[in-house]
Amino acid sequence: MRMDDLREYKLNVEAAGHGDVPRFLRGDTDLSVTAEELLHAVVTCAIPEEGTFGDYPGRAVGDLNRRLSIVEYALDASGEYLRKSGGILELDESIRSTVSYYLGMFFTRLVSGKIYGTDYLVPLPNIRQEGGLPGVRYQGRRRAGLIGCGGKADAGNDMAFSVWEAIGRSNNSGPALAEGCRLAGEITEICGREPEAATACMIYYGAKCLSVRVRETEKTELPEGEAEENRQGLALSFSPADYFRAYYRTVYRLLEECYERESLKNRLVMGEDRLEAELVVTGGRRLAVGMPRDIFFAVRERDDEGLLKAAARLGAKAGEAFADGITVSFR
Repeated sequence: MRMDDLREYKLNVEAAGHGDVPRFLRGDTDLSVTAEELLHAVVTCAIPEEGTFGDYPGRAVGDLNRRLSIVEYALDASGEYLRKSGGILELDESIRSTVSYYLGMFFTRLVSGKIYGTDYLVPLPNIRQEGGLPGVRYQGRRRAGLIGCGGKADAGNDMAFSVWEAIGRSNNSGPALAEGCRLAGEITEICGREPEAATACMIYYGAKCLSVRVRETEKTELPEGEAEENRQGLALSFSPADYFRAYYRTVYRLLEECYERESLKNRLVMGEDRLEAELVVTGGRRLAVGMPRDIFFAVRERDDEGLLKAAARLGAKAGEAFADGITVSFR
């Protein structure tokens, strides 16, 4: 497929445990997504491993090119539905696992926002890194789940979070989905509040098309007479500023390269309200990526108060294509 092909695609989504979600009418349905929605998810999705080995000039655009190349190589969009491309079977098994991991992250980002109103989705390691904190371990395992947030008009003020586990597989795997639910359900508190939901989202190659299974973790009932504060689980805490900075960091890095080292290939346009970078990506195409100016400089200067105020202003706006204020389009 080519991500600069402006059209709609379909994939199959099967949901369980989300009957009260207003934008999801039944448990098993074909979901239509636009090329713009998919591109936004691919560009804004934070990948913990991309920041593991440090930064260097050109790293951010290189990471973006890898993302675009994975999606375009792995998926076939010649028909109405997104399907597995024929080239997948030519890859080594370890590379296929990497491709599945990336697709799991991208489509969890897409589905969580489009269906469930999760405007922000951030890996826990990225949030911890912004706060200068070590990774989280629970019961001997490193935790790398995704923390979601929607309805952020009151950014920084009593925010409500959700937990997501992204799973990428070649085939429909019930055990993998069950394990994702178990891991999501282990997080019982975020910033002093119970998560709004704990959800596992598995992306795999179905017989007809690319398929998604979404399952909400059922809350374990405590024994009669047991107090809620005695519930066993992982309690997380972080500052709202670290959360938003971790989310915007991925796009900020793209604009930062142009801001510091503008060239004929990668140009930056600074408007009164927005900054937009025009980047040369795989295939010689030009991709425009933009974000609010106040958020860019708040991330750059580690201005916590300014970042929270900017996020709150975004939440109050109407008519935006994406609630995070990020714009992405091919030129």
